[in-house]
Amino acid sequence: MGILDRLFGGRFTLPPPEETTVSDAAIMRELHPYRAELKTFTQALLARMPEAERARLVRRVLRIYGSGQEPATALVDGVLDADRGQKLEHLALLGVDWNGFDGFEYLVPYLVSASGVKEIYPYRHEGPLSMSETLANLDQWLAAFDKRYLHLNSGGDEYIGFIANADQVEAMIELARHAGLEVRLESF
Repeated sequence: MGILDRLFGGRFTLPPPEETTVSDAAIMRELHPYRAELKTFTQALLARMPEAERARLVRRVLRIYGSGQEPATALVDGVLDADRGQKLEHLALLGVDWNGFDGFEYLVPYLVSASGVKEIYPYRHEGPLSMSETLANLDQWLAAFDKRYLHLNSGGDEYIGFIANADQVEAMIELARHAGLEVRLESF
């Protein structure tokens, strides 16, 4: 720039950069538009957990989201992490592979118990059923207890979901939509 400036008599100077009047908080809201809504949804999802455990997982999800991840990735990675995620006795979010019947059989009693249902889910692996059909059977069984199993679209091939009270299904779907997540009663 200095050489061109001297050659052409100073006509190549840049104007000073414009200062922004936007606060750091406003910049963060632009970079992470779903932060508050993701926090609200995560708190609603983890409502049955003890306060300290819920607060820890909410902070973890928001920290992952703040690092540039999508809301679904932040939620799944934050809550389902094997080492630092949810504890088994407070299981709120279930994640199983498309062929993870052993994991389903092991985890679903914890999920059902943590949701407040006192009866044990009578699961028996029946060969020809797919995982989506198995989850649909769980949803039908939960309906007798005024609960429903909701599916979360994580963008992967695994089945992610949680149990909600039947009267809260629409509210949870709406909270998820505001948080940039896709949740519905049918599997993805």
